[in-house]
Amino acid sequence: MFSKIAQFELRYQMRNPVFWVAIVIFFLLTFGATASDSIQIGGGGNINLNSPVAILQTQMILSLFFMFVTTAFVANVVVRDDESGFGPMVRSTQVTKFAYLMGRFTGATFAALAAFLVVPLAIFIGSLMPWVDSETLGPNRFMDYATSFALFAAPTVILLCAVFFAVATVTRSMMYSYVAVVAFLVLYVVFNVVVGSEPEYRDTAALIDPLGFGAIAAETRYWTAAESNAQLPAFAGTILYNRLFALGLAALALLFAYWRFSFAEKGVSARKAKKLANKAAKLARTEPRTVSVLPAAQPEKAALARLIATTRFEIGQVMRHPAFIVLMIIGLFNSGTALLFGNEIYGTPPIPATFTLIPLLQGTFSIIPLIIAIYYGGELVWRDRDRKFHEVIDSTSLPGWAYMIPKTIAVTLVLLSTLLISVVAAMLVQASRGYFNFELDKFLSWYILPNTADLLLIGVLSVFVQALSPNKFVGWGIMVLYIVGTITLGSLGYGHPLLLYGTTAIGPVSDMNADGVAGALSWWLRLYWGGVALLFAVLAHLLWRRGTETRLMPRLKQLPRRIVSGAGALGLAGVVTTVGTGVFLYDQMNVQNDYRNQDATEKLLADYEKKYLKYASLKQPSLTDITMEIDIFPEERRMEASGTYQMVNDTGAPVQTLHVRLADSDTELLTVDIPGATLETDDTRFKHRIYRFDTPLAVNETATLTFTTRRWHKAFSASGYGTRLVENGTFLNNSEFAPELGMNRNGLLTDRSTRRSYGLEPELRSPKLEDEAARDRNYVGDADWVNSDITISTSADQVPIAPGSKVSDETKGDRRIARFRSTNPILAFFSVQSADYEIATREAGGVELQVFYDAQHPYNVERMLDAMDRSLGYYRANFGPYQFDHARIIEFPGYASFAQAFAGTMPYSESLGFVANLADPGEIDYVTYITAHEVAHQYWAHQLISADMQGGTIMVETLAQYSALMVMKELYGEDEMRRFLKFELDNYLSARGSEAIEELPLERVENQGYIHYRKGSVVMYLLQDRLGEDRVNAMLSGLLDRYRFQSQPYATSTDLIEGFYSLARDDAERDLVRDLLQRITVYDLKAEEASVRELDDGRFETTITITAAKFYADGEGKETEAKLSDIIEIGVFTDRPGGDAFASENVILMERRPVKSGEQTITVVTDRKPQWVGIDPYNKYVDRNSDDNLVAPG
Repeated sequence: MFSKIAQFELRYQMRNPVFWVAIVIFFLLTFGATASDSIQIGGGGNINLNSPVAILQTQMILSLFFMFVTTAFVANVVVRDDESGFGPMVRSTQVTKFAYLMGRFTGATFAALAAFLVVPLAIFIGSLMPWVDSETLGPNRFMDYATSFALFAAPTVILLCAVFFAVATVTRSMMYSYVAVVAFLVLYVVFNVVVGSEPEYRDTAALIDPLGFGAIAAETRYWTAAESNAQLPAFAGTILYNRLFALGLAALALLFAYWRFSFAEKGVSARKAKKLANKAAKLARTEPRTVSVLPAAQPEKAALARLIATTRFEIGQVMRHPAFIVLMIIGLFNSGTALLFGNEIYGTPPIPATFTLIPLLQGTFSIIPLIIAIYYGGELVWRDRDRKFHEVIDSTSLPGWAYMIPKTIAVTLVLLSTLLISVVAAMLVQASRGYFNFELDKFLSWYILPNTADLLLIGVLSVFVQALSPNKFVGWGIMVLYIVGTITLGSLGYGHPLLLYGTTAIGPVSDMNADGVAGALSWWLRLYWGGVALLFAVLAHLLWRRGTETRLMPRLKQLPRRIVSGAGALGLAGVVTTVGTGVFLYDQMNVQNDYRNQDATEKLLADYEKKYLKYASLKQPSLTDITMEIDIFPEERRMEASGTYQMVNDTGAPVQTLHVRLADSDTELLTVDIPGATLETDDTRFKHRIYRFDTPLAVNETATLTFTTRRWHKAFSASGYGTRLVENGTFLNNSEFAPELGMNRNGLLTDRSTRRSYGLEPELRSPKLEDEAARDRNYVGDADWVNSDITISTSADQVPIAPGSKVSDETKGDRRIARFRSTNPILAFFSVQSADYEIATREAGGVELQVFYDAQHPYNVERMLDAMDRSLGYYRANFGPYQFDHARIIEFPGYASFAQAFAGTMPYSESLGFVANLADPGEIDYVTYITAHEVAHQYWAHQLISADMQGGTIMVETLAQYSALMVMKELYGEDEMRRFLKFELDNYLSARGSEAIEELPLERVENQGYIHYRKGSVVMYLLQDRLGEDRVNAMLSGLLDRYRFQSQPYATSTDLIEGFYSLARDDAERDLVRDLLQRITVYDLKAEEASVRELDDGRFETTITITAAKFYADGEGKETEAKLSDIIEIGVFTDRPGGDAFASENVILMERRPVKSGEQTITVVTDRKPQWVGIDPYNKYVDRNSDDNLVAPG
C-alpha cells in the first residue's frame, strides 16, 4: 500500500500545474543566470559560470527559494483531502497511518526533487549557448552536476519537504505552512547574522547550518579561483556531518508529524469551545427589543456608518488573524536582529541614530508589510466566497463601493500599523543602547509616510488583481510574478520609474541633508502611480464579483455601461493625474536630463574608449597654477565655476594638440579659451575637445587656459539622485566641475565579459612595472604639483571649504565668501565642501587641527582631534615635516561610507566615524584608525606620489595602512592588534576567489583593494616586526626625502622594495622580503595539540605540536608548496588572544622559534600555567586558516 500511495502522489503532483510552473520558472531563472550577464547567482570574477563551485552555489542558493515550491508540494498532501471533502472516505478505509502519511510524503518529495533537477540541467544547457562568452566557461563534467545535486542540494530539499510537511500535518493549514516558510527564512537569516558571522562560533554554526551554506563556506571561504574551477569541496568532515545533520532533522520532523497525525477530524480546541459556549450563553440571555417607531432615514450618515463599520470589521479580520500576529513577530525578530547587529565596522556598532536605523528597517522589515499587502489582498477579497457566505452578502442592499473600499482602507491601516510597530521596535533598540533622542518626525517623514504610500500602491494592485482572478491562488501567483518581474526587468534595462508600477525612488536619508536628494521626486512618482492605482481601484469596484457569476468576460461586457458613473469620473481623474504628472516627469527625466539605462551607459563608455583611448599615451603639458572662483547655491543645487590654468610643456617635445575633457556628465562646459590655440574638435557627446596650437607649444613654454562651467540639478533625474551637490553637505572634487587635460582610463568599462561584448580588449591593465615611460604620469593622472588660489562662495549660513590656508572669510548679504591659497605644492586633485558646520579646533605643534561637523554628531569629534594630533606627532617624528599649517576633517552626508584625503583636507562620511559607538573600550577603535590613515596620506600621496603603473598603490595606500597601524600600536599596544590584523587577513583571503583578472604580488598590484589594503596591512606589520619599526621608518623617511613633491619620474614600488632589501640582515630576511612583496605567498600554520607538565621547581613545561607549510601561488591561485625555514612567534597565554577581555597581562611568553615545513614539536618553560598556546598567535603571517593557530593544552 505504501508504494501505491507514493506512486499515486507522484503522478498527482506531476500532473499538477504547480509542478510545471516551478520547472519553467526555475529553468528560466537558472538558464538566465548562466546565459545572461544581467543575472548572476554563482561564479563571477575568474570563477567560471559552470565551475564545480559555481554549480554547487547555484543549486544551494536556488534550493533556498525552492522552499516555496516544496511547501506547495508537501503541505497539501494532508490538507487536500480535508479541503476537497475526500478526507472522511480516506479515513474510513483500512489504509495504515504509515502508508498514508509516509506514502504521500515520499511521492511529493520525489516530485519536488524531480522539479529541482531542472536547475543543474539549465546550468548545463545555458553553458552551451553560442552567445555565452567562452572565456567565462570551463569544461562541463557530469560528476560536478550529479554530485552537487545528490550530495548537497537533495538533502536540503528533503529537509525542507520534511519540515513543512510536518507543519501542514500538525496544523492542517496551508496558510500556516507558508507562515512557517517565512519564519524559517527569517530565523535562518538571524542565525547567520548572530551566530554564523562570529569567528569563534563559525565552526559550530557550520556543522548545524540546516541548509549547508555555512559548511560549504567553511570549506571554500579562502579558495582561489583555480581551486573553485577545479573541484568541489570534499564530502567529508564538516560538510559530511552537516549533511547528515540535515537528514537527521528531516527524520525528526517526520517522526513528529507521524506522532501528531491522526485520522480523526480536527476539532475545535478546548479554549475555543469554551469561548463559543460563553458566546451562546450570552446570546440566550439577550432580551429581544421592540421598536414602535422607526427613525427617519439618513442615507448620508448611514453610508458613513456603514463604511466605518465594514472597515473596522475588515481590520479586525486581519489583525486578529493568527497569521498576522505570527508575521509581525517574525518581522520584528528579523528587523530587531538587523537593528542590533547591522552597520557594524570591524565588529563595532554605530550609535543608533535614526538615519542609520531607517535603511535597516527598509531592508529587513519591509518584506513583512509586502507579504501582508499581497496575502491579505487575496484573503479579504475571497474570504466570503471561501466560507460560502458570498451569496448572503451579495443579496443585501450594500452598494458596490462597500465591497472594495473598506477592504482597501483596511489593508492600508493595517500596513500603517505594522510600520508603527517596527518604529517602536527601533526606538526600543535605541533606548537599549542608551540613545534617547527619539526623532519621531524623521521616522514619520522618512519611513512611515512614504512606505505606507508605497505599500498602498501594492495593496490596491493586489485587490485589483484578485478582483479579476479566477481564484486567489492565481492572484497571488500574479503578484509574485509582478515582484519578480519588477526586479528582473530592472536588471534587463527596463528600469525607468515611469514604466515599472510602484517605482517611487526611495532615496538615501541623512541627518545632514534629510531626504533632500530624492524626497521630492519620490512623492511626484507616488502621485503618478497613485493615478494608476486610482484607476485600478475603480476598475476593481466596477468588475467586482457579485452573485453567482464569477466569470470575467460577462463583467467586462457590463463595464462600458457601469463606467458611466461617479466611479468612472474617479477613474478619469486617475488617468488625468497619471498623464499630467507623466508628461511633467518625462520632461524632467528624459528631456532636461539624459536618461540612460545600463546598456546605454556601457555603450557610451565603449564608444568613448574606441574613439579616444588611443590618446591616453599622448603627453600633455602639466599644470603649474590653478586659480578658481566657485559659487555654490545650495538651495538651488547649483554651482558655477570659472578658472584659469597655467601650464608648462614638460614633455620633452613640442606639443601640437591639447585635449580638454569634462569627466562628469552632470556638469556643463560653458566656455574654454586657450590663447594661441584653435578648437579643432568639439565632441559634445563625450564632452571632449581637441585644441590645436597655432604654433606648437615648445619645450618649457607656458600656456593659459580659462574656462567656465555650471552644474545644476534643476530637474529630476531617473539615472541617479546626484548626491554630491546638495542643500546641506556639498562635497565635490575638481574633476566633477572643472575640465581635465588629456585622456585617461578612469571610469572605463572593467568587466571582461562586457568589454568583449563591445569588441574591446578583454582587459584594461596598468602599465607594466618595467615601462619606464609610465613613470612620467602619476597615480592620479596628469595632475602634477600646482599652486592653488581658490575663492569659494556659498549661502551665508554655510561654511565654504577648499584646499589651502584661509586668507580671507567674509559675509556679504546672503553670501559667505572665503579665499584659500596653497603655501606648498598640492596635487591638481582636490575637493570643495559647503555645509552648515560646527567647528572644533585644536592647535598641535603649529598646525591648526579642525573638525567641521554637523551639530547632531558631536560624539567622536574629540577622538578625531586626538587621532590627528597623535598621528601627526608620530609621522613628524618618523617620516619628516608636515607641509601645511592646517589639517581639516570635514563631514559629508552618509550617502556613501568612506573617507578620503586631499591636500590638508579629509572629507569623512557621517555614517562612518561620526556615529561610531565606542563606549565599550573592548571595541576596535576604527575612528582613530581611519583618521590616522587619512592623515598618513598627507605624506603618502600628498608629498610622495607614485607613478601610474603596476605597484603604484603600494606607495600610497599600503604605506598609509602601515602608518596608521603604527599609530594604533603606539596607542593600544601590540597585544591589541591581533583582532585588527585578523579582520584584514580574513578580508584578503576571502576576496582572492572573486578576483576579476589575476592576483598580483604587492610589488605589481594594480589598484586591487584587497591586496594593497588588506594584504598590505598584514605584510607591512610583519616586515616592521622582523626588520625593526625604527629601521623601517628611517628607510621610509629617506624615500620621502628623495621624492618629496617630485615630478617626473615618479616613485615606483621598486624604490620601496630596494629599501626593504637594504634593511635585510641575512638571507632569511631577504627571503622574507621577497616572499611578502614580490611573490604571492600563503602560509599554513597550525597548532595541532599541546600538553602541560608542572616541574619540580613550580614552573610549567609546555610541549606544542605544530605543522607548518608555505606555498607560492600564481595569479589564478594555483599553489606550489615551497620549503619553509623561518623564525616564527610561539605564544603562551592565560586567555585566548583576540577576545574582548584579552590584555597584555595575559601574555606569559612570546618568542620566535625556528620553524620548518612539516610537523614538529616545540617546548617552552614558563612561570605561569598556560591556558592557550599557539604559533603566530597575532596573525602576522598570511595564514590561509588562522583559526587553527591556537590550541588549549590537553
